Amino acid sequence: MEIRDANAALPLSVVIPAWNEEREIRRCLDGLSRQTAGGFEVIVVDNGSTDRTASIAAAWGAQVLTEPRRGIAYARQTGFDEARCPIVASTDADAIVPPDWIARIRREFAARPDVVGIFGPFHYQSKSAPKKLADWSIPLCYAATVSFQWITWRLGRPHFPGANFAIRREAFSAVSGFRSPLDSTSYYSYWEDVQLGLKLRRIGEIRYLRDLVVQASARKLGSVRRNVLYPARQAAALHLLGREL
Repeated sequence: MEIRDANAALPLSVVIPAWNEEREIRRCLDGLSRQTAGGFEVIVVDNGSTDRTASIAAAWGAQVLTEPRRGIAYARQTGFDEARCPIVASTDADAIVPPDWIARIRREFAARPDVVGIFGPFHYQSKSAPKKLADWSIPLCYAATVSFQWITWRLGRPHFPGANFAIRREAFSAVSGFRSPLDSTSYYSYWEDVQLGLKLRRIGEIRYLRDLVVQASARKLGSVRRNVLYPARQAAALHLLGREL
């Protein structure tokens, strides 16, 4: 999609990494079509899909890039590097942003020059979980997510969700994006979005917009080991032991 409203304040790029998302990406893009504000471009980074992900995105009007190295950090980095606008927003191919998403992001950055990044929560879509029990837990997951994000933000440890954050492009470059600060050739393998936020908060203010909620698919929800135990172990490694992931 070409940048619309070229004279609008703070033109914005939206980056969407995607791998075999032909079933989800159209709804994601349609959500962006319903935005109340213009002045944005959409970049879809195809991370080696074997389905119609790339063709669907291209037909919709997105700029489609190809990143052959498998891994979401590689895909996000490619998209952010290609972004032409001073503000870069991130969402996921299985997420649906609210109609005022672009407008709210732009308003926050315009009003707060010292802010380098903003983020909000996500709410799993009803009946999108693979199991009925997991679907029943969606309201609890949302309440836990909002509380956890608010607490970690207040503690100076913001947890960016890949489906719902935006940053200043110059700040992204200043912290080497999704690359390790210890080795510029090494990319994060887990929680690349969270680790980006932790780097950014060292150079500027991060804002948490509790009411800017993105709808996300709960298709990966269901395993206690995957959704609770493993993230808890990784959180301990990151926050308590100071290890990169």
